[in-house]
Formats: sequence, structure tokens, C-alpha cells
Amino acid sequence: MAGEWIKVENHLHEKVEVAAIADHTGLDLDAVVGKLVKVWAWASRNCYADGVTGVTALRIIREITHTPNFDEAMAKCGWLIVKGDKIEFVNFDRHNSQTSKDRALAALRMAKKRGNDAVTEKLRGKRNKNVTREEKNKERSCDRFLPTCV
Repeated sequence: MAGEWIKVENHLHEKVEVAAIADHTGLDLDAVVGKLVKVWAWASRNCYADGVTGVTALRIIREITHTPNFDEAMAKCGWLIVKGDKIEFVNFDRHNSQTSKDRALAALRMAKKRGNDAVTEKLRGKRNKNVTREEKNKERSCDRFLPTCV
């Protein structure tokens, strides 16, 4: 479906948390990034808006990643909090909740709109020809001292 996507930062492979997960699991950085994307995609489909799952997800994370200690590594680096039989994805609401996706799409729309040079120049030109508020206020304050001709 077109609406199913997750936000992935373009420097994810350089984050210290990714290196920590790689060290803990023995995987290379590329494998860790790929597995993180799979885990976060699963979380996007199965978590509540606050990033908490309603199921025992640690086993599922191990199955998704085919790595026995991937869930432990995510928890150790602070990207996962174990709450009894449930887990919470830290900062899920900032990155992968529906409202964050809506904000990201709106930001892209506005950046595209602002990037249209023809429209931008047209608006700037129109704005530059207008008298600023300060100049208008000066004109009005001086008007009362001018004699009026009838």
C-alpha cells in the first residue's frame, strides 16, 4: 500500500547505536541497518501511537531479524524498553507514529512548494514593492500635522 512507509534517517549507518548493536550481535553495519528497518516496519504496523506493543514482541523481533540477541542489543543501546511482557520503541511517536508521518509529508509538501522558483520570485517581487508597515505608520503620524486643503 502507498501509505505504508517508515522514516529512516540517511545517516543511520553512522550512528553509534548501530555500531553498538553490531558489536553486540556480531553483525556488520549494513546487516544491522537492514534488520532495524524490518523491526521498525513491523513496529509501525503493530504498535500503538505511543510505541508500545500489545503482544510479547521480543520473540517476534528475534524471528524478524533471525538474530537471537538483536532485541537485547536494541534495549542495551536505548532504542527499546522492555516493560514486562511488552516492549516500547523509544521515540516511536517522533518518527513512526501516524502524526509524525503526517508532519513529515507536510514538511515535504511545503519544501516543494517553497522550492518553486517562479512562484517564490513572483511573491518576493510583489512583497518588495509594497510599503513596509513602519513606513505606513510614519506617513499616518505625519498626516495630522499637514494642513488640509478644502
